[in-house]
Amino acid sequence: MKRLIGLVVALVVTSALGQGYPNRPITLVNGFPPGAATDTISRQIAAVLTKRLGQTVIVENRTGASGTIGAASVARAAPDGYTLLFGVLSNLIVGPASLKDVTFDPVQSFAPVIEVARGPYVLVVTQVVPARTLAEFVDYAKKNPGKLNFGSVGPGSAHHFAGEMLKRAAGLDMVHVPYKGGGPAYAGLLGGEIQVLLDTMPGPQQYVQAGTLRALAVTGTKRLSTLPDVPTFIEQGLEGVDVQFLFGIVAPKGTPAEIVARLNAEITQALADPDVRTTLARQSIEPTPGTPGAFGALLAAEWKKWKDIVARTGFKAN
Repeated sequence: MKRLIGLVVALVVTSALGQGYPNRPITLVNGFPPGAATDTISRQIAAVLTKRLGQTVIVENRTGASGTIGAASVARAAPDGYTLLFGVLSNLIVGPASLKDVTFDPVQSFAPVIEVARGPYVLVVTQVVPARTLAEFVDYAKKNPGKLNFGSVGPGSAHHFAGEMLKRAAGLDMVHVPYKGGGPAYAGLLGGEIQVLLDTMPGPQQYVQAGTLRALAVTGTKRLSTLPDVPTFIEQGLEGVDVQFLFGIVAPKGTPAEIVARLNAEITQALADPDVRTTLARQSIEPTPGTPGAFGALLAAEWKKWKDIVARTGFKAN
């Protein structure tokens, strides 16, 4: 009887929480610096949510350790719906799989709220590389072992492992050169320090359009609408380069289901806002909202996949 009464009380309290939510500002944590694509998108979603919820949604940049510092702060926060994480592949999945001293588990530490978007990585090369197709690139790389450098936004990043996947899938000998962020990586490309990069849009877009860089392949199963002439790796007969970016919003584990459901519904509507969709489209990003359960299943599958990827590469964080 006591157990039944306790369950009834918990349900009543949870329902009350959901009905009264929100009654104060919400913090949406972004683990990356201002000006990055994640910052632009999270702030636009926050602005729409502020109007829809009647409470201010504040984006707070808590940077460091591939975004895992910000993610860890949300995992420790009170599970009341007032602290959320705008998570990406690197801090939700890859960082915990590859870095030391990460204090949270991607599946056990969060309540999934909604998937925001998914999209491909693009293989780009500088004009020094005399290749206009993936096959020509692979042939050139094999004839010049150890002479091509591929960049990343840091050791243990998704960009790093994307390059390692390419090396493994095609049997290439390339040298990894890590940078501290996307800006320095592109400076390395343009300055000739590296010749190869796998990055998400819109990073390479302006350089490809200007003819400074050449796009040879995209990951995933379909071409980008903004790069319709660039085939996928699979189209060109190379499998095993299995990486896509992921954006999503999570709350601390234990956040009441009613609050998660409310946030899911409101963010779904925010992603349908014309201004938000225009911003995403400019960056070759297609919104992919769904249920909290579907996002949770995706996170669990990605967590398993990336733990295996990291183990296969033998990567060890310093």
